[in-house]
Amino acid sequence: MNSNRKYIDKLVEFIDSKSAEKKDVGEHLTENYLRAGEFREEAFATLKALCTIFRYPIPLSGDFELLLSVAVSEYISTNPIVVEASSSLVGDQTKKTWLTEHRFNDIKWNYTDRYFNYLQANGRSEKIIEETFNSSRRIVEKLADPKSTEEVFVKGLVVGSVQSGKTANFNAVINRAIDSGYGLIIVLAGIMEDLRSQTQSRIEKEVSGTGTAEGVGSKHPFGEMGDASVHQVVMPTSVKHDFKKTIKEADFSLYNKNILVCKKNTGVLKNLILWLDEHFVGKRDQHDIPLLIIDDEADNASLNNMGSLGKEYANKVNGYIRALLGLFTRKSYLGYTATPFANVLQDRNETPETKWEVPFKKDGVSISKEFEMVGSIFPEDFIELLFPPTNYIGAKHFFETRIEDIRKIEPLIPEPVTDFTDSFPVRVNRIDGNCFPATASDTRFPKAGKDDPFPMKLPDSLKEAIQCFIIATAIRLSRRTVMISSKMFNPHNSMLIHVSRFTAWQIRTKILVEDYVKNELVVKLNNDLPNSLGSIYQEFERTWNKYYAHVIENIKTYLPEGYEDPFLISKNFANDIKPLLVEAVSNIDIKAINSETKESLSYASGTEKKYIAIGGNRLSRGFTLEGLTINYFIRTTDYADTLLQMGRWFGYRPGYLDCCKLFTTRDSINKFDLTTSTIEELEEEFKIMEKRKATPRQFVLRVKTHPRVLKITRASILKGTVEEKVDFSESVIQSTQFIMEKERIEKAWKAFTGLAETIKWRNVNGFFIYKTDVKGLMRFINLDNSFKNFEVQCLPEWLRLCNEEGKMKNWTIAVKTNQSTTNPELTDSVKIFGDIMNLTVRRGPVKGTDAWDSLINNDVFKVSGKSAQLVAAGEDFSITLSGPEKKVAEEEFRKQKIDKWLKVPGLHDLKKLEKDAQKTTIPERAYRQAMDENDGILLIYLVSLEKIFENGDTESDAGLKEYLQKHGFDTKVPVVGFALGFPKVSGDIGGSYIRGDFNIDTQENEEEFDENLIKEDE
Repeated sequence: MNSNRKYIDKLVEFIDSKSAEKKDVGEHLTENYLRAGEFREEAFATLKALCTIFRYPIPLSGDFELLLSVAVSEYISTNPIVVEASSSLVGDQTKKTWLTEHRFNDIKWNYTDRYFNYLQANGRSEKIIEETFNSSRRIVEKLADPKSTEEVFVKGLVVGSVQSGKTANFNAVINRAIDSGYGLIIVLAGIMEDLRSQTQSRIEKEVSGTGTAEGVGSKHPFGEMGDASVHQVVMPTSVKHDFKKTIKEADFSLYNKNILVCKKNTGVLKNLILWLDEHFVGKRDQHDIPLLIIDDEADNASLNNMGSLGKEYANKVNGYIRALLGLFTRKSYLGYTATPFANVLQDRNETPETKWEVPFKKDGVSISKEFEMVGSIFPEDFIELLFPPTNYIGAKHFFETRIEDIRKIEPLIPEPVTDFTDSFPVRVNRIDGNCFPATASDTRFPKAGKDDPFPMKLPDSLKEAIQCFIIATAIRLSRRTVMISSKMFNPHNSMLIHVSRFTAWQIRTKILVEDYVKNELVVKLNNDLPNSLGSIYQEFERTWNKYYAHVIENIKTYLPEGYEDPFLISKNFANDIKPLLVEAVSNIDIKAINSETKESLSYASGTEKKYIAIGGNRLSRGFTLEGLTINYFIRTTDYADTLLQMGRWFGYRPGYLDCCKLFTTRDSINKFDLTTSTIEELEEEFKIMEKRKATPRQFVLRVKTHPRVLKITRASILKGTVEEKVDFSESVIQSTQFIMEKERIEKAWKAFTGLAETIKWRNVNGFFIYKTDVKGLMRFINLDNSFKNFEVQCLPEWLRLCNEEGKMKNWTIAVKTNQSTTNPELTDSVKIFGDIMNLTVRRGPVKGTDAWDSLINNDVFKVSGKSAQLVAAGEDFSITLSGPEKKVAEEEFRKQKIDKWLKVPGLHDLKKLEKDAQKTTIPERAYRQAMDENDGILLIYLVSLEKIFENGDTESDAGLKEYLQKHGFDTKVPVVGFALGFPKVSGDIGGSYIRGDFNIDTQENEEEFDENLIKEDE
């Protein structure tokens, strides 16, 4: 691999030079150009010339073809990647940064430059490197000035998507902090030793360059053993050891620049505080060393869930962090998280009058000492929102999304798991010393406990998931030849089984999985004849046909725009996969990752690991599973933040995205759908507030509250919050799920036509239009319907409050006619209002997907496919605007789009950007933002029932027709769908969101967050 790498690097450089040439004349490289014979000849001639210069052996013609193929594939995979520049909310808009251009130029960025050179040498996309470079600067310039002559304290928060590369950003921040003068950097790396150890390893590799033969120090070491002009930063903690009070002075001296990587553990934090207290310089009671605390997974354990009781109260971890900060005069606290719900809602109390008591033993005697604490760690100085690059696969690609630019990749989630309750029951029936699974919803039976003897057997769905893991491994093995020389090649294969938080259940699951893999699959694959009837190979072929045949052949039709991956090469089971099954099933390590087994995962360089990891809390946050393809996830939680953090399957999957599967329950899918909507709302709200120069204190996270289904965060944090009424301002509420009951659909149609026929409509620009007031709107809202998810319970009260302020009085009811459409799909029609109109089309689901299960087994049609939009076009929301107003709204959106593109690092052709902006689809929000706050819209879509039972896929169509015939639907009756559009309504009118209540008088006993997990290390 290494011997080929030098050739590939030169070829990539050559491709980059050709790209620059094309750009100079206003053209772009295409894949066809790079694969053409003329280019290959020029590339080979160039490579031979370079080989002569650098004295490399000239590769043979056949070898060159493979090298060029890898170079071209790498270029195509990384070149289209776009990374949107980060957004931020700042507490004080008038505050000037200390990191001025002059100061920036004066600083020697030794650690920073070394880090970014390392990223470049390791194949990271130039665009990702540039944005990490810029975003890390934007973050550091908001921190406290490490050279300040006055006391200073800054609190910030960085928000990024799960598994999207936040660690790369905070390592960039650490490198910059070292260069700019911070003397002590403490990284709080979660509550589990696995994550702390992994974080320590990354920082050694990417910051200090010590403790490892790889990383930044391997090519450019600092200190006495390398570049003596650069002081070597010291890391007193190690991969094996957290901080201990008994640490020797030689290992941790405050005269060095130090980085500590610690768990959020009361024992560790206590010992650190006591050590620092014993090592003040002179008679000082505070250190004058500039301190940076980076709190990874900042929403976990760090926050004060006792803040509602008053400023004197704090849970242990929060209290220790605030006491630690209190020991320093110049300090910054910087949290990192993918789920900022709790951080936004946490208390904002002032500095307490009482001190934080730290108990300890001295000479065998129990004593204590008190320490000053800072106030809350609410990020009132700034919040920075990082956006993932376009090749990131996140929640919006797995679950329901309503964003125009995102495509849901439906084959990633098979039909929901339904057969797990006998093996992993929620409730149990205990009779005469025996324990049996009970129905989950039957509250007469107690919840299952850690001592109940489950699982006794593996569900068939888990066996199928394991077979998928072996097939996925075989697919990746079949692509190994074309990927192994690429920097994008990941040699490891992992599967995650997340079934229970009980360690005993995890251990029993491991035993059963081990038996199934080693005593059944390995034995049969090695002994059965591949082509014999009833062999294990036939079983694997059935699994292939069920889960992989379609997606492996058609993955490129599902890829998001801008996502290119030439390594996703189509494969055939008989010729490519079957011969590799024996190799794929060999040497799989099966581990239960919990505190009892003490087992861990190790992805050492130069190895090719295959892991099936059964885990709970230790694999729920932060920890990265390399080459993760299959996830079996049936554990439940009611918390949005916990749910997202358990999503270890998000991230980057070059060369194996089509191998990935998430096996989960219907309940989890529904919760994830709601969670994805919450995240979308967060990002949109954040961007809007940035434009308005809002502060973190003004940032209120609006959420969809759904009792007993999805809570925004843990109850301990919500004790300090209050719930307001729903705020519909700047939102769209649409029906995207329909209950497929014949009588209900027909009743809804009859109710709609009955009301519609009493109204005089105008046919305007593709809509039947009716102008009315709130009373007229509610006549439609209160009609019989077949909606599953149209959330308007609080709408009447909100509209009443708006009307009292003279707002939201005028309503436009608009029925989409599709009369002037040229879309050949819109062929079904209906006669209404004495006129013929074409029905809107929403196709049925593909067999084997979540949407299929929802319809066939639960009688709910989910608008699915690339997005979950009922709204046919964003332009539909322009109907209240005049021609000039519409044009202004469109031009403003295009201007914002160009500004967004210009924020992406690199040279830009403004004329080309303006041309591209003209081609951009205008989203509905652009028109709604231009609406008057007195105007609202109800769009009505009449959806073809016949087309719901068509998909275009032969096997799916057969199943849909069978369902149609079984239920006897009249396909001449359309499904009635609603979409409500609201403008920005000024003032604080109503709003159902959760916000911090910082004047709560009630006093409630509160348990510490996860104290059972945060055991003290002495």
